[in-house]
Amino acid sequence: MQCDSENAQVRRFRGILEYDGTEFHGFQQQAEQRTVQAELETSIGRVSSDTRVVVRAAGRTDSGVHASGQVIAFDLEWRHGVKELLGAINAHLPDDACLSALEYAEDGFDPRRAARWRRYEYRIYNAPVRSPLHARMSWLVWPKLDMQAMQAGARILRGEHDFATFGSPPDKRGRTVRTVREVKWRTEGQILIFAIEANAFLYHMVRSIVGTLRMVGSGQWEPDLVSELLASPDRSRCGALAPPQGLTLLEVKY
Repeated sequence: MQCDSENAQVRRFRGILEYDGTEFHGFQQQAEQRTVQAELETSIGRVSSDTRVVVRAAGRTDSGVHASGQVIAFDLEWRHGVKELLGAINAHLPDDACLSALEYAEDGFDPRRAARWRRYEYRIYNAPVRSPLHARMSWLVWPKLDMQAMQAGARILRGEHDFATFGSPPDKRGRTVRTVREVKWRTEGQILIFAIEANAFLYHMVRSIVGTLRMVGSGQWEPDLVSELLASPDRSRCGALAPPQGLTLLEVKY
């Protein structure tokens, strides 16, 4: 390896992390639980012999939720190039997590506070028989769902609304108003994909929305009910929480 400089210094690094959340108890560090943050910090510690490294993330994904575009940041004293650090960390990460990119970041860069938009996708496998190939990354739902009705319900969510019916803020006293910039469904064979982009998300917000739209797609609720749920926030009125395995943090924009 060639050194970037004669004297190592502590630098902030910014990376994009991909992981299969099936075997993780979420991103955030938890005592005696396997988490993404713990695995990443352990891997960095093995590379640098610095066990004090703390990894920050753009989003604290729940247990079982995946990511292909999670943005992370950490400070580290490193004498070699970024490419070497990327390879070294990945060599120590387990098979269900990997850094796809790594670069130097500005001092003080905070992936959560600096984020302007976050994009998630939720996958429903709409078929009468389960698929082992899709089971870890989608929610098996049958009978067939009405995509046109779900699309109509989804369109109502666009714009700035109080989403208290669909989730709770990270801080108990926090605001529940969020701005949804893009929301739509698309199909890939038997897979129905719900894509949503917003400035921020409440806890369980996407999964609650998908559970609600599933009720619309099954014909049990009318699409216009989504407007009522936004107008009169009440967590007990939204659809059942969709399971975590269908959800992926796709991208964070700055």
